[in-house]
Amino acid sequence: MVRLPMARVPMARVPMASDAGRASPPVTAAVLAVVFSAAAACTSSGDAEGYAEAERSGYAGRLVLSGTKPGVRLDPHMDAQWEVLYILSAVYDTLVSQSADGALVPGLARAWRIDDGGRRYTFDLRDDVTFHDGTRFDAEAVKFNIERILSLGSRSLKARALLPDFESIDVVGEYSIRFELERPDNYFLFWLSMPYLAMVSPKAVRTWGEQYHHHQSGTGPFMFSEYVVGDRYTLRRNPRSDWAPATQVEGGPALLEEIVWRFLPEPSTRAPALEAGDVDIAFDLLPTDAEHLARSRGHTVSSAYLSGQPAFWFLNTTLPPTDDIRVRKALLFAADMQAAVESIMRGFNPVAHGPLSAVTPEYAPEVENLYTHDPERARALLAQAGWVDRDGDGVREKDGRDLLIRMSMVSWGKSRFFSELLYSQLRAVGVELQLEMMDYSVQMEYGRDGSKNMLFMGGSGHSASDSLKGYFHSANADSGFAWSKYRDSTLDALLDEAVLTQDIELRADLYRRAQRLIMSQALILPIYDYVLLIGASKRVGGLSWGNTGLIPNYRELHVDEPSVRH
Repeated sequence: MVRLPMARVPMARVPMASDAGRASPPVTAAVLAVVFSAAAACTSSGDAEGYAEAERSGYAGRLVLSGTKPGVRLDPHMDAQWEVLYILSAVYDTLVSQSADGALVPGLARAWRIDDGGRRYTFDLRDDVTFHDGTRFDAEAVKFNIERILSLGSRSLKARALLPDFESIDVVGEYSIRFELERPDNYFLFWLSMPYLAMVSPKAVRTWGEQYHHHQSGTGPFMFSEYVVGDRYTLRRNPRSDWAPATQVEGGPALLEEIVWRFLPEPSTRAPALEAGDVDIAFDLLPTDAEHLARSRGHTVSSAYLSGQPAFWFLNTTLPPTDDIRVRKALLFAADMQAAVESIMRGFNPVAHGPLSAVTPEYAPEVENLYTHDPERARALLAQAGWVDRDGDGVREKDGRDLLIRMSMVSWGKSRFFSELLYSQLRAVGVELQLEMMDYSVQMEYGRDGSKNMLFMGGSGHSASDSLKGYFHSANADSGFAWSKYRDSTLDALLDEAVLTQDIELRADLYRRAQRLIMSQALILPIYDYVLLIGASKRVGGLSWGNTGLIPNYRELHVDEPSVRH
């Protein structure tokens, strides 16, 4: 097994209301911890010498990358998948940007002030930025964007949930806007740095309406060119991009002339496409392929550890038999995810123990000891719950019904591999697992109507805040993503107070208590923490995936020579 040497990126702190007047307060708990292998060090961000050399060489070229999940639409304000981050971040800019160490720095906003105990945010905007359609970026455009997200309601699968509730949104000058929040939200600036809250052209949205995703217009270094549904996204350089956020080495247009994202949903096809020269960068490699490419002279492999939401299965607390906490706990004791992770992920991923990954600053390490692999304890709990194998067929029964758990599988996150392995682990203690492969949109329907016992989830949260409240608060149990359907005022109060408090230590304690409660009630069966394995041709220069591990540094990307396959 190949082990990739790692170097950790330091974490910073969450901005406080007392930071009023600071133009770039740092962030923490919401920051994704990113770890890159030394093999990729030659393509690090901020390499001014390499940037200048690429300009002198006269070859910037065309870059082809592999995406993972194709969709019928990709709109930053409406969709939730990672493609919003790593594809559309080339098309759009955000009010706030993130530096390599996680600090929040100016983006489309030159500066900001936080007043009134964290309830008032005033942003001073750049006055030299235009959208791709030639219209001006100003305070009215910002107001339009925020109001668009708010108006989408449940049609917004991510962006709306990131925004706080506002008392007012006021344009106080041509390039100045003020937000009055109903209550403090310590993650507001962080979320404004994510492409889900990127600035779209008001004119383009009004012109194209429901077809906007085929006519997108932002302010970023690349312009939307073509979207062939299920096949590819094509972007071309924005020649008028003569500005850059504070995180960039250089302003001016990007070096690359064109970027093509090819969708390769089948993970086994990504490394062969990279080796054949069909793509220059392969995203989310299989662990076995990462091992192979790490030995290759022509490629580099980098690893990004993501904080926030790990992979796990929701356990439905309202649908028999998982409405019984003894059954839910028995499933956790019967599962051996350590063995599963070592077998399926080849040791690249840490096993998960709760609703937050271990690199998340608010992670509660005490949850690690709650459910060690113990099949005998699982059998005892099931017997206490009245489930006994009376006919000797290996499956327990109660009141004439088999102990049947209905589970969904999806095409991403290694869901199928882990589900099939769990099948054998649960069968060993007398539980029958019924597996059904389905599209994620179908799984969402099952999650909301509560008709499955176990549903796969993972990688949808980027901080303690959105990884917990959006998925475990009672307010999200019916129409949101709290698919365990657990309603508890104590848990709700912990999650609500954590968002409001200005005390960093208290906030961390509240989130740790929430994690302990979630696991004590066995609301999920944790699987693994996310580690993204990214392969690249060595002809690619200026490659960095940023502090999130999901947003390429598009302005500095370049290729040293054309690929013979392009």
